Amino acid sequence: MKRICMVVVSAVLAAAFCYGQGSTSAAAPAAVGHGAFPVKVTKTLDSSKLKEGDAVEVETAGSFKLPDGTLVPKGSKLTGHVTAAKARSKGDPDSQLTVTFDKLNITSGKLLSIKGMVQAVFPPQEEQSPNMSTMGTSQGGSMRGSIVGGGGVSPGGTGITNTKTGSDTESSSKPEPVADPKSVGVQGIDNLQLNDGVLTSKGKNVKLGNGVRMIVRADILG
Repeated sequence: MKRICMVVVSAVLAAAFCYGQGSTSAAAPAAVGHGAFPVKVTKTLDSSKLKEGDAVEVETAGSFKLPDGTLVPKGSKLTGHVTAAKARSKGDPDSQLTVTFDKLNITSGKLLSIKGMVQAVFPPQEEQSPNMSTMGTSQGGSMRGSIVGGGGVSPGGTGITNTKTGSDTESSSKPEPVADPKSVGVQGIDNLQLNDGVLTSKGKNVKLGNGVRMIVRADILG
């Protein structure tokens, strides 16, 4: 009789263990994909105006495909919330802002759960004005191939070059940091640091204005 009871108890414990494993798996689904992609700030994120729990939204700055082949077009919405925010004060000049992303709303209407954090930050991308010295030539990208169906600019033109050095005439402005998905940290923005998803600034509030670019590293949970 004792042996029968022990067998029954063992079976119950084994069943309970299996049930616990199943519950854990359901509560924490495995990621179906992971990676990093560029987004753009569409509404200013300011550590002096945000508080923990506030909703945030950015949009994808380029198109990319998920492991299952789903296309995520440029302009898809990425939503999340503030997990920490601290404004500078007289007693503490340092400020802090941490944002976590949890939903990817594809423009086709598909909504995916994700777990994402900021991996890199870049300044807004400057609008490229036409280069008048090379417009309509092989160097003038703003005009090349812009007219379809005849009458277009021939791509075989010659660019304007510097008469002293022989080099192409270029803008003297500094090149913009490229928002590479492999990039980490803050690029091209003074007095702003990023460490493990936490943005900090000394002497100023953390403020990411409209157009600021970020690389978000995320697990796609489906």
